Amino acid sequence: MFQTFDAKTTPETAAPRMAQLRDVLRENGFDGFLIPRADAHQGEYVVARDMRLAWLTSFTGSAGFCAALLDEACLFVDGRYTIQARDQVDTKLFSIEKFPDVKLGNWLVDALPDGGKVAFDPWLYTKAQIEEIEKHINGRGVELVKSENLIDQIWEDQPQAPLDKMHAHPMEYAGKSHGDKRSEIAQILREAKQSGVVLTQPDSIAWLLNTRGTDLGQTPVALCFAMLFQDGRVALFIAPEKVDDELRDHLGADVTIYDLGDLSAELIRNLGPIRVDPRTTPIAILDILQNGDVKVDFGDDPITLPKAMKNKVEIDGAITAHIRDGVAMCEFLAWLDRYDHSEPLSEIDVVKSLEGFRAATNQLRNISFDTISGAGPNGAIVHYRVNEDTNRTISNGDLLLVDSGAQYLDGTTDITRTIAIGKPKREAIRAFTLVLKGMIGISKLRFPVGLSGREIDAIARAPLWSAGMDFDHGTGHGVGSYLSVHEGPQGISRRSNAPLREGMILSNEPGYYKEGAFGIRIENLIYVKSAPAIRGGDDRDMLCFETLTLAPIDLRLIDRKNLTRDEREWINAYHTRVFETLFDLVSADAQDYLTMACAPI
Repeated sequence: MFQTFDAKTTPETAAPRMAQLRDVLRENGFDGFLIPRADAHQGEYVVARDMRLAWLTSFTGSAGFCAALLDEACLFVDGRYTIQARDQVDTKLFSIEKFPDVKLGNWLVDALPDGGKVAFDPWLYTKAQIEEIEKHINGRGVELVKSENLIDQIWEDQPQAPLDKMHAHPMEYAGKSHGDKRSEIAQILREAKQSGVVLTQPDSIAWLLNTRGTDLGQTPVALCFAMLFQDGRVALFIAPEKVDDELRDHLGADVTIYDLGDLSAELIRNLGPIRVDPRTTPIAILDILQNGDVKVDFGDDPITLPKAMKNKVEIDGAITAHIRDGVAMCEFLAWLDRYDHSEPLSEIDVVKSLEGFRAATNQLRNISFDTISGAGPNGAIVHYRVNEDTNRTISNGDLLLVDSGAQYLDGTTDITRTIAIGKPKREAIRAFTLVLKGMIGISKLRFPVGLSGREIDAIARAPLWSAGMDFDHGTGHGVGSYLSVHEGPQGISRRSNAPLREGMILSNEPGYYKEGAFGIRIENLIYVKSAPAIRGGDDRDMLCFETLTLAPIDLRLIDRKNLTRDEREWINAYHTRVFETLFDLVSADAQDYLTMACAPI
C-alpha cells in the first residue's frame, strides 16, 4: 500500500509545543512567529521534515498557516479545510480563521494593538507573500523580522531530509529532449535580456531536465534548486547522494551539478540581470542575490507555461493512462456495486480495494495523492483523509465520496465519483443533479481564445446558485504529466487569471457539501484543444475541452427530469464512450456492471 492510515497528529501535543515555542520567542525578543505550510520550494506537498505546521497545530491540510503570538495563536485555512481544522486542532489554543476573507496582516494588527516584532523564516516566504502582509501592517506598529526557523530549534525528533536518487524520465514519455527544452527557455531569457533565471520549484526543474524522483512520494520529483542561463546551460544544486553516473550521463556536459552548499556562492557569480519569480522564490535567495550586488529582474518562472501546455506525446500518454485507470476504476466500482452489507465495509476497505485494482495494472508508480474516501458526513470534509481513528463503517443510505488518482509514467490521473450506497435520499439526488449539470456545462463549453478559468468558473456553479447553493473550492486545477496532480498556471476558479491554452490539462470538479450529512463531488480530467469550426459561426478562434477520464457516473443519483435534453445526450454519449472503450478490457463482473451503469437515460 502506498497510503497509510495512521493518525499522524493529535491535538494534545499542541499545548506543550506551543509553550516551548513561546519560551523561544521570549528568549529572542519576538512577539510572534509565522508558521506556513510550505518548504523552501513553495510546493503544495512537503516532506515530513517540513511539516512544521502539522507538528505545532496538528492540522494536516495542504494549505494553511499559523500566527503564534505570546498570548494567542490563530490557524488560517481556506474553505476546503474549515471542518477539518475544527476536528484536528485544539480550539482552546488556536482560533481558526478563513482566508483570504481574513487577512493575516489585519489579524496581527488587531492582536498586537501596541505593535510588536513578528518573526518569519525567509526560506519559507516569498517576496510577494511578505509584501501582501506588509500592505496591511505598514504604519500600524507591527514589524516583520527575518529569523532562523524557531520550530526547528524545538523539534527534537525532526525527520531527516530524503536522499532518494534523481533519475531520467524517458523521451518516450517526455516527448521533447531536455536540450530542446533548455534552448526554448533560454531563448525567452535572451529576448528579455536576462543572463539567467533562478529555478526553485522541483517540478519546473524536473520538466526542464526530463528527470523525476521520489522525494515527495506521490509527486515524482527530487528536491533541488537550479539556474538556467541564457546560453542553455544549467547549474543544478542537489544533495550529492541523489546523483549517480546514470543521471550524469543523462544530463550531459551542459548541466553542471553542485552540492546544495554551493548555492550561495554560485548565485552571485553573475552580474545579472537574473530573473526571479517573486511568487515562488524564497526571500533568502533574493537576499543572497541582492547582497551580492546581482541585478534582479522580477518575472514569472518561464517554465510554468510551457510545462502546462502538453505536447502530443504527453497528451497521447494521458489518454492511455486514463484508459488504464478507467479499467481499474470500473473494476473497483463493480466490486463496490456487489457489496451486500453481509460484512462490514469501511472507508479504509474502500481505499485498499481501489489501490489494489490500480496496482493490478502493473504500471502504478504511486498514487497521486492520499485517496479521499468519505462516507456520509465524512464526505462533507472536502479533503478528508481517513485514518484508524476516523474510519467509518459505510451504511445503507450513505453517499460515498471517493476522490483518488494515480501516477503512471505516461500520465497523472485524478477522478472523483460519488456513489449511492443503497437507496439515496431525495435531497442527495437533487444536489447531485445540480452538481452534474455544472460539470456537464464545463465539459460541453466552447469559448474564445484568451479566456481564463476565472471567466468560465461561474458556468459550473450556475445550477447550484439557482438553488441558493455553492461550494468553497475551485472548480478545476491544472494537472501535470507524471508530475504534480496540482499544477499552474491553469485553473478554473475565481483566482485563475491565466488564459487557457491548447494542451493544458485541468480537472472539472464542482461539488456540494452539507456539513454533518454528505458530500458530493463529480470530477473528470479534461484537456484544452482547438474547437472545430461551426457552419454559420464567426471566423473566430475558439477552444473546447476533451474529457480524459473514463468511468461511469452513478445513474441512481440523477434526477432525469431536472436535466435538459442536451445534458441527457451528453451523459448518454459519455457513457457510450466509457462502455465502448473499456468493455473488452475489464473482467466479466465489470462487464456486467458496465452494461448496467452505462445504460442510456
